Amino acid sequence: MNALALLAVAALAAAPSSKKDNGGPIFIAPKVGFIKPVTSLGGDLFLGGEVGYLTPLLQRRLALVLEVNYHRPSTSGTLRGPQLDNLGQPIESPYTLAEREVAIQLSAVFRFPRALGPLTPYVGAGPGLYLHRATVESFDSTASESGGGLGFQALAGAELPLGPGGAFLEAKYHFAPVDFLTTGDVNAGAVLVAVGYRLRL
Repeated sequence: MNALALLAVAALAAAPSSKKDNGGPIFIAPKVGFIKPVTSLGGDLFLGGEVGYLTPLLQRRLALVLEVNYHRPSTSGTLRGPQLDNLGQPIESPYTLAEREVAIQLSAVFRFPRALGPLTPYVGAGPGLYLHRATVESFDSTASESGGGLGFQALAGAELPLGPGGAFLEAKYHFAPVDFLTTGDVNAGAVLVAVGYRLRL
């Protein structure tokens, strides 16, 4: 009997854990990281948050995620104005261009539970609404433009179970077109790397 009991305990220990997804289907996650625009703007701190729903589809591997994030990259340099100084040289002035962006994104995310040992990798993509405000300060004046447009994002990450949720590392690419006088018709998107904690409810 003792041998049978030991075999039963060993079988239970070797069986796949039933706690893969022991949390509820709703999750929330704050995140912070670094963003580098694909334009000449410099890198910046990135703040965001998401709320998601782990659907019953595809063995509870497909999630729908709504995310909002904010960043304010900038660049600076020197501009030459149309006027000339007393020596006949163009008047120069330092300038700063700051691009504020609020992104509202909806993604379909496919998860691979415990595909890398304790880690759950995931990939996703979806549309986004990108709200921009570009501000230029130069020659003792400030000019601003605001606008919004549709774009998309693609993401990949990995989550490690921790407490009632999981800590994660995530990389994302934004494609966010903008057409301002100050920026021209460009992709104001970026590459982002973020860390956060996903709490299951």
